[in-house]
Amino acid sequence: MAFARLSSGPVLVTSVGSTIVEVRLGAKPGGAKPDTKLAKRLADCLRRGPVKAGVRYSLEGLPEFSRKVLSACARIPAGQVRTYAELAKAAGRPKAARAVGQVMAMNPVPLVVPCHRVVGSNRSLTGFGGGMAWKEALLASEGWEFEGKGRSRRLAGRTKSEVRS
Repeated sequence: MAFARLSSGPVLVTSVGSTIVEVRLGAKPGGAKPDTKLAKRLADCLRRGPVKAGVRYSLEGLPEFSRKVLSACARIPAGQVRTYAELAKAAGRPKAARAVGQVMAMNPVPLVVPCHRVVGSNRSLTGFGGGMAWKEALLASEGWEFEGKGRSRRLAGRTKSEVRS
């Protein structure tokens, strides 16, 4: 297990060899010293968008639908968002937006598979495993601005780099 400190907070990462199998946001690092190499790898994932070939992660043991959804999510570029419905369509089940929400909630490798880039159909910010403060901080680091308060919080507009596919 390794610990990294990002601007959004602490992150614990469990790896098997060089393959990331779990990421826990906001977890208490105990007495561990921050791993600057790991922090750089995670920051690269966030900055560059789709997961670089050099960052290995595992979705082993997950159902096929979950793997399809998370693989589609991993391809969302930094500064862009997709809706749950768009990911459902990308996974071959266009009417399964709620099921996509469940997959996002169980994402074992957030940051690496950027589930913070998934929003409601009205561009509202919805739940996030690390908490809404993390989701807002991660999206803000990608250039997003917000409107509203609390549960009604949503994206105010597109970033310069956002292009819908």
